[in-house]
Amino acid sequence: MKKVVLLGMIVALALAMLPALPSQAAVVPLIERFHATCSHFSVQFTMQGYTDDANGFDRLRYEVLDGRGTLLYSEDSVRMVGALQTASVVGLPYSLAMPAQNPITFRIVDTDFMQRPVGILAEKRVESACFAPISRAEYFASLLPQGVKGFTRTETALHGTPNGAPIGIVLPANREFTGIYRTVDGNWIALYVGGENLVWVRAEDMDMPISGLLYEPARIDRSQQVTGAVVPSVPLGSVTARFTVNFRSGPSITAQRIGRVPWRATVAVYGRSADSGWILVNFNGVFGWVAARFFTFNDVRLVDLPIVG
Repeated sequence: MKKVVLLGMIVALALAMLPALPSQAAVVPLIERFHATCSHFSVQFTMQGYTDDANGFDRLRYEVLDGRGTLLYSEDSVRMVGALQTASVVGLPYSLAMPAQNPITFRIVDTDFMQRPVGILAEKRVESACFAPISRAEYFASLLPQGVKGFTRTETALHGTPNGAPIGIVLPANREFTGIYRTVDGNWIALYVGGENLVWVRAEDMDMPISGLLYEPARIDRSQQVTGAVVPSVPLGSVTARFTVNFRSGPSITAQRIGRVPWRATVAVYGRSADSGWILVNFNGVFGWVAARFFTFNDVRLVDLPIVG
């Protein structure tokens, strides 16, 4: 009997020492919406970082594939462990190939600290309108809530791209439309007016609160990109944290906190905000923004950094 009890205690102790498995809600992301055309895709999902792959970050990958298994889009990203975040993009172009067959699949892949695939966390399939006779009107309908409503001040010409040539369609005055994105200079707004693609109009032709619009993304995760500017390909210097500092997705205290840069950590610096209050740094392979006043500049001056956000 004593041996049985002792064996049970050893087993219980061994089980207690195993790492706790994350809950199903934490492991499986929720893909709320996914739509695909023959040139772009749109997606919205919520997920939480749960595996500490390195330095408090969970590494993962987003992929889009067509019915033949051709990889259309791939993006490596990270989530801070325990952070619940929502990503949402509209009209992001495929970067690797164009689809040739339905269904189009968006999936979130768990990767290890070296970005090697471990397993599929979630995936969602859709039939693209360019391969199947489904309603185009339904394509963007569920994505519009993230936009901003506004009215045309006058007859307004539509453009395929900002500063591009008109496409030959004019919107009437005093009609309501939904804005999705804006350009960095604030001169152009991307509208959804029907069909599968967004179109651009001059901001001056719209009665719309432009400050509520997002910048057109180049990635799914905005925490991995610089809004409105091109990041220098190499760091311009380094800075050292004088305190433990919040690490954010944008140059604002209201931006999503994606981690913390610890006291005395030295990180590469790439640029600054227009008001010089924030600097863009790379911490453990992740781009983000930190308050400049909490850092010592080692080999570059704040005023010499380019404005990138």
